[in-house]
Amino acid sequence: GSFCPGAEMKLILAVLAVCALASAQDVNIKNSYATDGTMTAGTVETCDTSKDYFPWKTPSGANLPKAKYEVTYHNYYKIVKTTGTPSKTYLLVQRGCTAPTGVSADLTLEVPLRKVAVASSSWFKFFEAMGERHAITAVNGYYSTAPCMNKLFADGGVTDLSLVSYNTTTGLYGVASDPTGFTAKVDAHFVDTWTTGKNGIYVGSSSEPTYQASSEWVHYISTFFNREEEVGLFSTRSRNRWVCSSTNADNSIQPKVVWTDYYKTSYGATSPAGWVINQCKEGDASYRHCELITAARGVPITKFTAESSPDLYDKGNGQLLGVSDADFKKFSQDADVIVIANNYCGSFSGTGTVETCDTHWKEILAKLEGTSAHTNDNVYDIGRQADPSGGTGYFEASVMPEMLLQDMIKATGAGSSEHQFVYLRKMKSEGVGNQIKCADSPAAVGCIPTQADLAAKCTNTVTDPISMDGATECSGASSLAASSLLVALLSALAVFFSH
Repeated sequence: GSFCPGAEMKLILAVLAVCALASAQDVNIKNSYATDGTMTAGTVETCDTSKDYFPWKTPSGANLPKAKYEVTYHNYYKIVKTTGTPSKTYLLVQRGCTAPTGVSADLTLEVPLRKVAVASSSWFKFFEAMGERHAITAVNGYYSTAPCMNKLFADGGVTDLSLVSYNTTTGLYGVASDPTGFTAKVDAHFVDTWTTGKNGIYVGSSSEPTYQASSEWVHYISTFFNREEEVGLFSTRSRNRWVCSSTNADNSIQPKVVWTDYYKTSYGATSPAGWVINQCKEGDASYRHCELITAARGVPITKFTAESSPDLYDKGNGQLLGVSDADFKKFSQDADVIVIANNYCGSFSGTGTVETCDTHWKEILAKLEGTSAHTNDNVYDIGRQADPSGGTGYFEASVMPEMLLQDMIKATGAGSSEHQFVYLRKMKSEGVGNQIKCADSPAAVGCIPTQADLAAKCTNTVTDPISMDGATECSGASSLAASSLLVALLSALAVFFSH
């Protein structure tokens, strides 16, 4: 975004100029790509263990207090640790150097990594943000709203592992054509707690209680590619937009907001049918929704009294499941805004057609008739942006959460109406579900595009970082926001002066 002019802006520009000069002289060794995506690995021919091969470093520890990981640098290697659960230690050695002795780690890898598998589509934008889209060689399904990711899929360079298992005994992926050859080209597999793969690298962004902490995992992933420089200013700019948008939002309205979900069918004792209520307990995984509402100058509704919810279950992460229609309607009666964080229909639930999906969600929406939010067309789902499989782009929001915040600010009425919704969709007036194809109804909000249609929109070169299109520029940035960027730039500059 643009910042308020003045001395701070001049100093920022001066720091940027010095950083640009320093980065031209002293950079991390990274993979490079030809225009067709062919990679040349970032390798040193002769390793000098006394040289600092990582002049650009990621903030960690006291400089990055939110995310649950830490990074330390040691000339030709770095140690990356996850500090939550599970706790893992990774020894990352500059490619071309020999690993040091006496360093304990769960996994030792040469960096930058070359080809990787990625378990969650919500992490794709982390790779795009640092210019390593073409390092992805396998994914757990072609789920992405990003044009250039879909071009990568369409070009046939990425294997879909959604129907392929990883054999922990043989250490091979069950790819029919050539399990050994395919597995050999995968350096590592970025995994979550329920995924296994070759040289698994745990990513804990989804378990973070705040969007800020979740977005900071882009720094973590960058360490495996020596891309600390690329994500540094990207992340700072994103955070600045969050702070600026929240600071400039109207704090006098303070609308009441409910963030919820709904399950028509029970999936066992711990997943009863009914509504979901977030309790806004700081530190819980679901707290991020309350952080979002508060930053949008809203007031999350949390006070709940169970009167007719016999199957109520406390999920243990700040969520109550199995809330009855009657209890939920009473709970949300006076809410100004209700967000249902779902829009999914699928064949497994018998709602896999346009008609059945439409009926399914309209029945759920009807349960809210008589509430203030329903009356004023302020009931939203997360279905505005769809991928070719019918998935929602909402789950990709953790890289640039300021766009979701700007959506919420518009929904609460605390900000400018000029912002165009990116993720949120009005259920009464704009549509429901995820089964309408753009080919059949091109004007439908949240319709499903084809992979080819999205791929055709890719105009980036191979290593261009992800675009920030969709985020509204915050032209009235406060001095706090400008100062935040200045601190980040000065911190980066200090790295160079220390060498």
